[in-house]
Amino acid sequence: MEQERAEITQRFLGADIGGTNIRVGVVDEGGRILGEARRPALAETGLRAAVDRAIDAMFEAVEGAGLSVRDIAAVGAGIPGGHRSREGICVYSPNFADSRGVQVLQPIREALDLPAFMLNDVAVQTLGEYRFGAGRGYTQMVMITLGTGIGGGAIVDGELRVGPTEGFAEVGHMTIDPDGPLCQCGNRGCWEAFAGREAIVRRAVLKIQRGRQTAIAEMVDYRLGSITPALIARSADAGDEVAVEVLEETGNYLGIGIANLIQLYNPEVFVIGGGIAQAGRWLFEPIIRTVRARAHMVPASTCRIVPSELGDDAGIIGASVLARVELGRSREEPAPPTSGDVPSELPPEESAA
Repeated sequence: MEQERAEITQRFLGADIGGTNIRVGVVDEGGRILGEARRPALAETGLRAAVDRAIDAMFEAVEGAGLSVRDIAAVGAGIPGGHRSREGICVYSPNFADSRGVQVLQPIREALDLPAFMLNDVAVQTLGEYRFGAGRGYTQMVMITLGTGIGGGAIVDGELRVGPTEGFAEVGHMTIDPDGPLCQCGNRGCWEAFAGREAIVRRAVLKIQRGRQTAIAEMVDYRLGSITPALIARSADAGDEVAVEVLEETGNYLGIGIANLIQLYNPEVFVIGGGIAQAGRWLFEPIIRTVRARAHMVPASTCRIVPSELGDDAGIIGASVLARVELGRSREEPAPPTSGDVPSELPPEESAA
């Protein structure tokens, strides 16, 4: 074991640049976080300003790890939205003001004098779970993250699949019911409109407004705009009937979309991450029941449905995996590949012991 640790020498910076928070960590080849720093994203000030805050956090994380920038091999970043990552450009991120066509990687490279790489935030989380989390040991994996919306990523034959704008398909905007509620994207009946954060809160509020007795309203002193999915989950843990019902309904809707993705990708493992997934069994039990009832052509029994193992660390650990993979590939390939796939592992001769 000591010899194995001694051979892990490279360190990478992983940055999770979200619409609410920015989190940066120094991560070694074994997936261990050596130092980290956080900043508020202040998304209303624009993506370029958020990148500057991320750079400040990178220097702080390196210092906190007791290292210097010269000890870092490369930087990886996960950012919501679609990108042309080879050019370092964010095409558009719905989480940030003034995000169209923003150059992300150039200021990072100039500030740290290091190679830097980027992808969609859920894509890098998928890489993190695949390499060090719930996806270890599998070659076919799908991951979704549950938060304000629903994001997705997929590993197929051991490779991260990305599209022309270098993000996975917009799984949150699959149509679940063409006559369903209006989604923020303008479509009706999207998966997010049934199982995203606002949909969960809306169901709770409607039940309260219809006169249902629940501790949820009392917990926020009847300020219904203060209700959150986390509060609903706490109420369910305390046995609140309305909270359990809301999460049961949410789990059913999630199960419908997950069954669709299982039929489409036939994964060995389906990983569910994001803050809302922390509701635990109140979501997972109805999800699994619904998937078993609906996944027939590809039986649900062929796929494990599991929570994320890395939790909030998936973004920075996954971004460090991206940095490591892309650094290894850039050293081997003088010209960027044109494939839409990102290898999820380094070539054998560069893999960690």
